[in-house]
Amino acid sequence: MSAAKSAWPRTVWSISTRVALASLAACVVLAALNSVGLSAVRVMALEDTVEPKDHNLPLVKQKEALPDYELIVVLRSGGQVKLGAKPDTSAADGLAWTLTEPVAIGDIASIRLEEQDTLVSDAVAEVQFSTEPVTDKGYEFSFTTTRSFGVGVQAFFRTPVGLAIVGALFVAIVLVLVSAFAT
Repeated sequence: MSAAKSAWPRTVWSISTRVALASLAACVVLAALNSVGLSAVRVMALEDTVEPKDHNLPLVKQKEALPDYELIVVLRSGGQVKLGAKPDTSAADGLAWTLTEPVAIGDIASIRLEEQDTLVSDAVAEVQFSTEPVTDKGYEFSFTTTRSFGVGVQAFFRTPVGLAIVGALFVAIVLVLVSAFAT
């Protein structure tokens, strides 16, 4: 009976170590799979596209009549990442926006091009993310992606496995603290 008792702690330690290593491996694999993030967007007006204008007054501030384009990444959570405006600029030669932090591809609901206005901004075109260029309402959208460790880690910890690991770490810390103060 004492041999069986002494084998029990080693068995528990062995199983616990294997579970921890499997969890760590799952974390690394899932983070690598979900580490692709949107890093830049390029929008170009196609040849036959009539771009919106701020005003149609002949001979009056024609440069200011060009559209004020703004690009917004709409997230599945309902949030938005505003990439800024390009005032008084035509999209005929292409416009580029670069994200300061990559956004996980799985978090993107759509990418919206708006004509910024002082009262109400008008949606010019809205597309879904794609690895290939996408055309909508006379505008071509092309996307640049990068792999990002931060994007992968954030994506992993939103999965059920990631949440379980965070919960297990929390419980482990509480148990260590309770046992330290209990003695």
